[in-house]
Amino acid sequence: MGSAAAMHLAANSDHVAVLGPTEAMAITDGAVPKSSHHDAGRNAHSLDEDPVWSELGATSVARYRDIEKASGIGFFDEIGYTRIHHDEAVVERSANHALLFSGKRPEVMSGDEANKRFPFFHFEPGETIGYQPLDAGRINPRGYVDAMSTVACSNGAQIIDDHAVEMIVRDDNVQVHTAGGQTLSSERVIVATGAYSTFDNLLPILLPLHVRGRTIVMVPVGDATLSDLNGMPSVGCHPGNGRVRTYWHPPVTYPDGQKYLKIGGGPEGPQRIANLNELNEWLRSDGDPEIADAYRAELHRMMPGLDLSDSITAACVTSETHSLRPYSEAICDGRVVVLTGGNGHGAKAADALGEIGASLMLQQAWPGQTTQSQFALPDAAR
Repeated sequence: MGSAAAMHLAANSDHVAVLGPTEAMAITDGAVPKSSHHDAGRNAHSLDEDPVWSELGATSVARYRDIEKASGIGFFDEIGYTRIHHDEAVVERSANHALLFSGKRPEVMSGDEANKRFPFFHFEPGETIGYQPLDAGRINPRGYVDAMSTVACSNGAQIIDDHAVEMIVRDDNVQVHTAGGQTLSSERVIVATGAYSTFDNLLPILLPLHVRGRTIVMVPVGDATLSDLNGMPSVGCHPGNGRVRTYWHPPVTYPDGQKYLKIGGGPEGPQRIANLNELNEWLRSDGDPEIADAYRAELHRMMPGLDLSDSITAACVTSETHSLRPYSEAICDGRVVVLTGGNGHGAKAADALGEIGASLMLQQAWPGQTTQSQFALPDAAR
């Protein structure tokens, strides 16, 4: 979200800076904030039951190719997205939202129909499947951030490889002190620090975020299996009947050179991460082994031929708001803009969310069909 906001700000104003540590710093220094974009695959689509997330997704996906062209960095694989749900009405609503905001209605089919369409999956007869073949698929979030940052820099933005440890709001400016000993001064600041927003003490308010530990399973896939998965879309699965909710996407190459199929989702790990130390400790862990086993069971049910013997686990987090929609609001007489709360959807919608944050900072009209009240902080936080 921060990189997207910088991209939109740099296109409309001068003297824009982006403050944040590189991935290398975050890996080697336990005190440096970790980022949710240190990954190689996230689902992207507009097949959402919530029309707000559907619009944010559709708006962002529609701009991916322009950002790729402007930056010279590819990050979007238009491989399609499949939503599996135990409630047909949910899939129908989601398809209607996708039609409204993307202009194309996804296909809706039964489990039996989907089994013929996607032979590498096993669907239950009672499941309903929505399939969005276009304007949907997978993004590489590392590449997405690099691309948006490149576009921002081409319009004059400065990238500062450091991280904030203190922010002081004054009558005429905002001062930010960094871990590297710098003092930065700006007329206005956007704080887009994800799960850290409620723990890093930068904001002059207590931000009500429910930060949950999540677990992911990475399944290495060899070349022989890759050919069998040709045409596999990204997936979101809400099967009901007490089974775990999951998302996953087809194999993609990670920095170690290996292709992995990744699966994550719910149920929650720790009910709530309560402080900064717990957050950093969780992100350095391998996640919850019981939840990892539940994910493997779901993969085996859906893809019984997939070899899971060499799978590995890792930890990530999600930041949930009271409304399950993002927070984007100007506080401190407009000098500080809060932009956070991805609720598990933030990566795909980063462009649209960054545009909203930039519009608040520049005091421009609210973009799109969403409304400012849908992104407002609860009264108790102001």
